[in-house]
Amino acid sequence: MKKNLLLIIILNSFFILSFSSNIFAKKAAIVIDFDTEEVLFEVNADTRNYPASLTKIMTLYIVFDYINKGKLTYDSQLSVSNIAASRSPSKLYLEAGSSIKVRDAINALIIKSANDVATVVSENISGSEKEFAKLMTSYAKNLGMNNTTFKNASGLPNRAQLTTARDIAKLSHALISNFPEEYKLFSKTKFTYKGKTYKTHNKLMLSYDGADGIKTGYIKASGFQLAFSAVRDDKRLIGIIFGGDTGSQRNQSLKIIMDKEFAELNIKTKSSNKKIVKKEETAKKKNAYSIVVGTFKYRNNAEKQIKLIKSKYPVSTKDKISNIVLIKVSGKQLYESRFENFSKKEAYTACKRLKKYNRDCFVRL
Repeated sequence: MKKNLLLIIILNSFFILSFSSNIFAKKAAIVIDFDTEEVLFEVNADTRNYPASLTKIMTLYIVFDYINKGKLTYDSQLSVSNIAASRSPSKLYLEAGSSIKVRDAINALIIKSANDVATVVSENISGSEKEFAKLMTSYAKNLGMNNTTFKNASGLPNRAQLTTARDIAKLSHALISNFPEEYKLFSKTKFTYKGKTYKTHNKLMLSYDGADGIKTGYIKASGFQLAFSAVRDDKRLIGIIFGGDTGSQRNQSLKIIMDKEFAELNIKTKSSNKKIVKKEETAKKKNAYSIVVGTFKYRNNAEKQIKLIKSKYPVSTKDKISNIVLIKVSGKQLYESRFENFSKKEAYTACKRLKKYNRDCFVRL
């Protein structure tokens, strides 16, 4: 999709599909620009595959949503059933009849990818994992994940549990966008539970410049999966890769793709531009954030959107500067409808409020 050289590299190193009668380790990848949601790179992005532990991203999304709605707190106690305790590893080896706080459950899902904890969460929210899977699929459809069906909360093997690289990119984008504070937990590299310390499975996050999450996955039928996010020069890219033969090969393949896409955007690594970035960050004003409420082909449509948002959602835009900004996307000129002069917290709060009314919105710095 991008340069021929990139395709040759990727095809040689990763995306040679093996044909077999079984649905094993379908190879796919996608990279999107977080701000614009533009697809920068894709190979087999709509090929259905088993999500493995990337499933837990949706489990966590629902937990964060329940916390934000007041249905759970970080200190809520979740009871452990016999079914949950019997789940196969990776796990915390929770004992039936015990309990675990939501806070610890979140860390266990992100860092340890604990299957027993995933079942605990599902049963405490929906009564059974089967009912929770229905809730997960409902959330997925609402996020536009039209090729995804969930059957459990962990990603343990189930032939009917399927997704695509594109759908996982949508889910990752939604989690980062809708729960920016909670998403910071994905950058943690270890946590301690009952005296034992667990380290992250996301090895690429430890070495990749600008990486801040999000989740690894593996079952035999899927190969090694990774949903990944990195920020350089205030530009976030989300990358998804499916079907790695090993964890290290998966990481190296996605690193090649992500590096190439950052380079296409003329963004250098933080280490090569450290002094410049530091000066820019120091110079940033407190209220330097904007929210984008629409992108249009024609300026008059962008202006109409500004008027609509002002009139219908005054709480979100009060005392803010409205502006129409000309941008270029894939060589095309488009007009962005923006409201400016937000602090970071105000911007994400405003967007969250608008999204509750099904209005498109994202934050720019």
